[in-house]
Amino acid sequence: MFRLITIPSVILITILFSQNTLAQLQEASPKRYFEGKSGIDLNLGIYNNSTVSSTTIVTSINASEITNATGGFSGSVSYQYWFKNYLSFRIGIGALLSSVDTKTYSGAIPFYEYTGNVTTEVATVTSILTGLNFYPLQITEEKKVLPYVSLCVGPYIGIYNQSEVLNTVITEKTTVETVFGSRLGAGFDVLLGSIFKIGANFGYNFMGDFTEPIGSESNYSGPDYSMTFGFVF
Repeated sequence: MFRLITIPSVILITILFSQNTLAQLQEASPKRYFEGKSGIDLNLGIYNNSTVSSTTIVTSINASEITNATGGFSGSVSYQYWFKNYLSFRIGIGALLSSVDTKTYSGAIPFYEYTGNVTTEVATVTSILTGLNFYPLQITEEKKVLPYVSLCVGPYIGIYNQSEVLNTVITEKTTVETVFGSRLGAGFDVLLGSIFKIGANFGYNFMGDFTEPIGSESNYSGPDYSMTFGFVF
């Protein structure tokens, strides 16, 4: 009688334990984890097609001109959805800050009244890109380091603003243009647990020519490099 009760009990416990272990392994499988999941990424870095920071001072009789130029920032926020463990869709909004120029002139030129002139120019290119990320090492096995290649396409919007203050007169000019372009990139993500990730990526932005120059350039094609901070949910 004892054997009739013990043997079926052992078999039942073994089956339940095996099913529970299999379920845990399946939940830990990257195919079940990534497929159907979403992610949010924040990218911060530098953009190479930009004005290098500089300061120039030119002086003359009772007058001076100071020019400050900065640039080179890139950043984006993107949403990601995994169709498969190795393939994800992404859409992001980004900005490539090409240059910020401030020119200040002040002085008293002989035979003329004292003058003051401040000119500020800001050239920014924003983008709304949609595309795919492909993770080749995730096809067959789980990895903590996830290299990938990406291809995104969409509009690049150039915004140029110039404001000038001459004594008490203020004038402003704003130019907004849109061209079509694409970004080809590569990078890697490092998983920190099951939710957070960090990484690095680089890419090249291809875009058409703007009809009117945005700042000093009509075409802002060029490379960008950034760090990635994100999480998966």
